[in-house]
Order: sequence, then structure tokens, then C-alpha cells
Amino acid sequence: MTYLMLAQLQLRYGFAHLPAYTEGMRHVRELFESQGIMLERATVTKVGPLYETWNLWRIDDPGHVDRAMAVLAPTFTQEQQEAIAAMHAVVESEQVRILENVDLPSPSTTP
Repeated sequence: MTYLMLAQLQLRYGFAHLPAYTEGMRHVRELFESQGIMLERATVTKVGPLYETWNLWRIDDPGHVDRAMAVLAPTFTQEQQEAIAAMHAVVESEQVRILENVDLPSPSTTP
């Protein structure tokens, strides 16, 4: 079974906050991917609520992130800690969802 984690983050308003977020996410991605949590897509809203980001991660199961953080937390470098702290300083809110694939039947080829 394939699981996905969808993280929606609302950043503080203003263009100046986006660089801190992207730098922090660079480190988060590097750390997560070292534990097999793969970033499928990272987006920012173009029309709609400004500075809203969506990150879709492929995970093994609902506990994958917790296990990865238990391994990673003691190993954060000073640079990683500072970048992630700066990223969190510009995040106003975050919602995380764990999703699983739905097996849909193939479209019928007969008229």
C-alpha cells in the first residue's frame, strides 16, 4: 500500500518570508530523503490564499515520519537547526494529512 503525507503550511504574509521557508525546506528535504521520505511535489499557491505552500511526501506508513525524526533529531547540525528554526518562524500554521491510495477501476474501453 502506498501512503502519502500532505503538509499544508500558511506562511506569514510578505515576499520576504519565502526565502527563509525555501532554505529551511532544503534542509528538511535532505533530512527526510535520507530516511526514505521522498518529496513528490512542493508547491505555493499562485491564485488564492497567498503564501500557502503544499508539500506531498511519499512515506512507507503512518509512523514513518515519527521513526525518522527519532533517528534524525540527535544528528541535526547547527546550520540545519538554524535554517529549520528560521523556516518555522515564518510559518503561521500547518496542517498534515496522511493519505492512502484509492484503487479506482480503469475506464471502460467499450462504448
